[in-house]
Amino acid sequence: MTTDDVAAAVIKRLSGKVVIHRLDAYSTNSIYLKFDYGIVNSLRISDHEGKKYLSYRYNILLDQQVREVRHINGYDRIFYPPSMLDRCCDEILAAKEQKLQYYADYDGVMKKARRDSAYARGFWQKAWEVYPDEA
Repeated sequence: MTTDDVAAAVIKRLSGKVVIHRLDAYSTNSIYLKFDYGIVNSLRISDHEGKKYLSYRYNILLDQQVREVRHINGYDRIFYPPSMLDRCCDEILAAKEQKLQYYADYDGVMKKARRDSAYARGFWQKAWEVYPDEA
């Protein structure tokens, strides 16, 4: 299973349930997905440990054997093996449900995040939105 295979499966599973943006790394096999303009965090799919200064809430590592929660810099980062892809997706959807309850105007928050990302550097410069019919 490749990182692209895992990304395709995640996109298929979550398509139509969250807005998905994708960025493929240039120098590695890593793939990054952001959900609902980052409101529901991000997923890194990779075949290697990431850079220390970057942190993603959800991580699927091809060589990961078990689900593991690492508390780093005040945040929980969750690492899954590819075999737990469904659980990862379920936890992403559960996080969205929590955000829907937290924000009185979730659509408004998402519109603001969308506006803010329009000219942001980094991820947003190179990422593209994955549409449900592409899944």
